[in-house]
Amino acid sequence: MNDEELLNELISQNPWWKAGKIELPKYIIERNLFPLLKKELREKEVIGLVGLRSVGKTTLMKQLINQLLLNEIDSKNIIYFSFDGFKKEEKMIRRLLTLYSHNILKKTFEELDQKVYLFFDEVQKISEWGEEIKSYYDKGLKLKFVISGSSSMNILKGSGESLVGRILIHKIYPFVFREFLRYKGLELEKIDLWNPVYPVEGEKLSILFEQYAELGGFPILYDTSEERKKPLLKSMIDLTFYRDIVNIFDIKRTDILEGLFYIFTKESGNVISYANLSNSLNTKFETIKSYMDYLNSSFLISKSPFYSGSKVKTLEKNEKIYVADHSFDTLQEIKEGNKIETIVYNTLKTANSNLFYWQDKKKNEVDIIVIDKATIVIEVKYQGKILDSDLEGLHLFMAKSKIKRAIFVTKNLFEVKKQRGKEIHCIPAWLFLLSV
Repeated sequence: MNDEELLNELISQNPWWKAGKIELPKYIIERNLFPLLKKELREKEVIGLVGLRSVGKTTLMKQLINQLLLNEIDSKNIIYFSFDGFKKEEKMIRRLLTLYSHNILKKTFEELDQKVYLFFDEVQKISEWGEEIKSYYDKGLKLKFVISGSSSMNILKGSGESLVGRILIHKIYPFVFREFLRYKGLELEKIDLWNPVYPVEGEKLSILFEQYAELGGFPILYDTSEERKKPLLKSMIDLTFYRDIVNIFDIKRTDILEGLFYIFTKESGNVISYANLSNSLNTKFETIKSYMDYLNSSFLISKSPFYSGSKVKTLEKNEKIYVADHSFDTLQEIKEGNKIETIVYNTLKTANSNLFYWQDKKKNEVDIIVIDKATIVIEVKYQGKILDSDLEGLHLFMAKSKIKRAIFVTKNLFEVKKQRGKEIHCIPAWLFLLSV
């Protein structure tokens, strides 16, 4: 692309330079992260948004641009550019900003008297982006960079030493239940996890949770016909495979990559065995492990490690795997119980990255252990009737760890069970999700 073509592309991606405003769809909601991002616009550091395709990274950027325009920032002092679809090209950012400086601002960056906001979408698609941004950042110019990417590994690798101490990275996830409710026009306060009050609109919230469990966390699916949902999801997955992962990493067996993803979708919420995966896909252990890391860094899956006081034991144990969103059930069926556990895990993940599972030699298990200021122990059983055997894993872990209370996520049971000197707080899944 020559300079004239690049300038025309730049102008087409920034319609507010002429209109003075940005058009946003009416259904767009304010994400839970948005207030923090608005605050960080005033800071010097680069803002980095990383996450799967279609989770709303571009939308967040456009909302931040809208906020700046509402704050009466000169529209020409806001530049947005998406590198999605561009081939890797050295010095792309420098070329782009030179054209912007000469043709739009009509002054050098050193001459700026007001801050300029630069939004670069899917920046990992071009080479040396970290070094180029650093070269502008270190000059102390009135420039604020906001960048996005679809691979945490590549964004972290691309920024590397260049932006250490200069970048604030935020992971963007699919909608959690609270954001789905906001999309539906409901704004609710967080509940007290250990003292939840059953809302007056409980029945309505229960029905909306069933809708959320069916639709998933990608807003692009909410107003899409049933026959279009599967092709849309498949297209998104294919783009992630062939435009993001394959282009960035050394992938020699795309069939293995896809096979792993669909196995993980079906087995979401289960402990996986590297040996079994290696045998079933007829490939090396090392290939399985590398490809899992690529799927994880591209946000298609998450890995939950075994909880142990010993790092060695933790590394020796197989991990639990969760897919990024329960809407993938459309592509590969997930059992209902595993789907609800996936929803609970993914919701907790947005607020805390220290999530683990526990299992003993007899396969007694605790689904999720949250390590925060206090350890929170959670078992998920999406069923109406709870048997004593369903609570055994919780009791064993609580006794071992000297924990006095735990959470049992259910379908509709709402009560506190007092057993063996412990408290098991049974709470419906939809109500539990309002605690996050």
